[in-house]
Amino acid sequence: MSLGFPSDFSKIGDTQKRIILESERVLGKYGVGGLELKNIAAILNTSPGNIHHYYKTGEELILDTTLYSYRKYVTDIQESNKDEKDPEKVLRSWIDSTLNWTTGYPGIGVILEFPQLAIRTGSKHLEENEEFLSVFLKAVSEIGSQNVMFLASAIRSLQKKQDFKEFGTLQIAAYIKTDVKFATYTSLIGFATLGAGLWLAGRQAANTKFPFWLNFGFDPQSQMKNSIETTIKMIKAEI
Repeated sequence: MSLGFPSDFSKIGDTQKRIILESERVLGKYGVGGLELKNIAAILNTSPGNIHHYYKTGEELILDTTLYSYRKYVTDIQESNKDEKDPEKVLRSWIDSTLNWTTGYPGIGVILEFPQLAIRTGSKHLEENEEFLSVFLKAVSEIGSQNVMFLASAIRSLQKKQDFKEFGTLQIAAYIKTDVKFATYTSLIGFATLGAGLWLAGRQAANTKFPFWLNFGFDPQSQMKNSIETTIKMIKAEI
């Protein structure tokens, strides 16, 4: 069976890109429940048939849009730091971009954490659920690995007080195995940014309509930033 995703985003035409960008805006703000193909078509002043030319189901558009947004965020980090040698600047750029993306598109963060939500009740293609999710999770894993390797490279470079250098997967795996501190630093910053950002998106922990966390004295975003700063200080203090 041929699926309408993942697209080769470097080769998509203007029409499909407009569809994805509008879908990203809607999904990011309102989540799965806010996206309807007919509404996307109306906003873009086109017919639903034009959207169906690229995506036969809403699920395909949702999953493709999520992959587009996730890949764009990761690629933008790499592009903006391609000439940067200071590992702390690279690390802080990664942190800022990650927090901005997870807070800017919480609806997409929810799909990344709970992809099964993209398969909506009443879908006419429920029998394709497993294949949809399998293809999606494989693509997410590939993008995520690329993202984590970049983060780990920045941390390793800062830890060793050297110019920023991107390390390969096998090198990072070896460092994690032999250097407990490096593994801990990477885990702490990863969980305090991307992990916590997606977690917050999925649970609306800072939303005033859901004050459970605030009632107990938690300020998740502030505490995330404190954890990040503490970890960076620990890395820089290493001899």
